[in-house]
Amino acid sequence: MKCRKCGAEIPENKIYCETCGTPIQMVPDYNPVEDIRIGDERPPVPSSDEEAGEVASIPFYRRKRYIGLGILAVLCGVLIYHGGYRMIMGPSREAEAEAILLLEKPELSLPSGTYSYMPSLTISHPQREEGLIFYTTDGSTPNEYSQVFNGPIVIGEGKTVVRAIFIRSDGMQSEEADGTYQVVFEFPDEPEFSVDSGEYSAPFHVTISAEPDCTIHYTMDGSDPDHLSSVYKGPVYIPSGFTVLRAVSMNEEGDMSGIMEAIYNVEENTVPADAAAEGMPGTAAENP
Repeated sequence: MKCRKCGAEIPENKIYCETCGTPIQMVPDYNPVEDIRIGDERPPVPSSDEEAGEVASIPFYRRKRYIGLGILAVLCGVLIYHGGYRMIMGPSREAEAEAILLLEKPELSLPSGTYSYMPSLTISHPQREEGLIFYTTDGSTPNEYSQVFNGPIVIGEGKTVVRAIFIRSDGMQSEEADGTYQVVFEFPDEPEFSVDSGEYSAPFHVTISAEPDCTIHYTMDGSDPDHLSSVYKGPVYIPSGFTVLRAVSMNEEGDMSGIMEAIYNVEENTVPADAAAEGMPGTAAENP
């Protein structure tokens, strides 16, 4: 082997040149950039016989391995770039597309909540003149086949879920608006009678009681009492014969309770005067 610097012959058992002291290069120079050529597996043309021998000493499988590693590095870079781009730009582009596709949602005139009366609900949209509002009241998803809003919706007793969308004449649809309404009537309790239904031997009086701030209306012919029926102001006289007493309580808002009923069958007997004065069941009492 000859020295690269001075050209002197170096014995095989020496690792440096005895003439100039230059150490022997144990591994030949190798530039992977020159070897990695996609589609060209030919080795570089050596400039001299010695370099040709050095290139030939590198196994072919090692040169091909560098080519494979280069291709793999390029593919990984492409995948990483696209993955990062989708993570950064993807959500914003999807949100932008959704904002473009959906119009502003309709507006409900009432907030969700519990009501003690049957409220009227209206639905509006800024572009109302350019399309139609469709709605449902059973919680189902509204579409172009749902009920068209043309006037106030009366929310009845119980739970009602209103969902609405606006569809423009060109087919563009809005976001969905929804509201949940619970209507609970606060009815007063039924009135109470001081005497239960039954058969009695003499006329008597019945007192009727109800909750504070409630008015009592009653009938004695078996008909349903309402706000036009007699107003209770004192004990009700139950005469001889068959009487059906019915009464309701009505609060200040006009809500009425259920009907309380009692049926009395009083015998037509003569009762001592001292018993009649007591005015209790089983005794005679004069009608005041």
